[in-house]
Amino acid sequence: MLVKYTKKILSQPSTLTPEDLHDAVILLIDQLRNKDISNDQYIRIGSFLSCLRTSGLDHRAEYIAAAARAVLNFSDLVDVPHFKASKDTVVLDIVGTWWGRPEHFQRLHFCCHCGLWDPTYQDLQAVGGRPRPRTGGAGDLISKLGCDVSKVNASTVPELWEDNSFMFLLAPYFHDGMGRVAKIRKDLGIPTIFNVLGPLLHPVDYVNKRVLGVYSKDLALEYAKAASIVYPRSETFVVWGHVGLDEVSPIGKTTVWHVDPANSTDGHIDTFEIEPAMFGLQEHAIAECPSLGPEANAQLLKDEILTGKIKYGDNHPIYDYILLNTAVLYCLTEGHKDWKQGIHAAEQSIQSGEALKALLKFVTDVKRLGTSDGEFEIPLKKIN
Repeated sequence: MLVKYTKKILSQPSTLTPEDLHDAVILLIDQLRNKDISNDQYIRIGSFLSCLRTSGLDHRAEYIAAAARAVLNFSDLVDVPHFKASKDTVVLDIVGTWWGRPEHFQRLHFCCHCGLWDPTYQDLQAVGGRPRPRTGGAGDLISKLGCDVSKVNASTVPELWEDNSFMFLLAPYFHDGMGRVAKIRKDLGIPTIFNVLGPLLHPVDYVNKRVLGVYSKDLALEYAKAASIVYPRSETFVVWGHVGLDEVSPIGKTTVWHVDPANSTDGHIDTFEIEPAMFGLQEHAIAECPSLGPEANAQLLKDEILTGKIKYGDNHPIYDYILLNTAVLYCLTEGHKDWKQGIHAAEQSIQSGEALKALLKFVTDVKRLGTSDGEFEIPLKKIN
């Protein structure tokens, strides 16, 4: 069955439609869920994904959106029945596409600035996965802070949602489909369409503001269009750091593609550039913001950064990196581009202790899930 879709890709011109891709992704995930999958089927899946990458269709908005819809068919989506959002409620998500990031760098600051939000007026969520680089990522970091992220799943998020302004969701515990394709992605050793789907797979429908990072300028505009298809009610910043980062870069320029459905009826996407000087910050080379490994990163976050020992003006590379990205989140939330005000808000959140308080509350609440007098009452949910 999958061969017919591969042939459509290879035809001149290609006749593969977005709906074809949707059906093909469902088919290949279904095949990969079968533990008795044959070598022939495995090869055909690899051929399809390779041909799709070569065709360039996997970097076109309609196809990206169609593939995301297909993967969500296999996901555990979150229902928060008692959540009543007002017009002023902001639920913010931040996540990147990851591929191609230098190994000496990781998402230390992602997890950090997710904790930097004032819990009095908004929810902030980060969705991540386990990274390839040995230095680890946000999921590993937050685990070292004592958070068992395997306990954060579709059945427990509603409980956590009630009282937390910050949450971290680890993608494998929500997206069985992405788990099924992990091995073939590794075996292929090339980027596939699954490398760009992660930010479009948020399991909570209430998110209305997003910062999505892309690793390629060529992908960015199409990705912004795809985000507008998958999240038609969400205001979104798609960011690309010119040094090759899927986030706001601490050195040089970052381009932002702004999707604002409330103020654009024709699908127009605004584009602008930002750089550290616009935030009142010095530039810092990527090499100045290294990952020290999950344990050391967690210690730096908890004992140095979020305790207020470092301050704005100290020109600490990682601290400034956190302020920079957090300021962008703040300005998206507030609906303006006063970047220096964003820096002030981020600094105030750290120095007041609210950032650390929000992070530690989430960690503590996760520890309490399914416990009574220190004992587990229910088994942890596992992905088959």
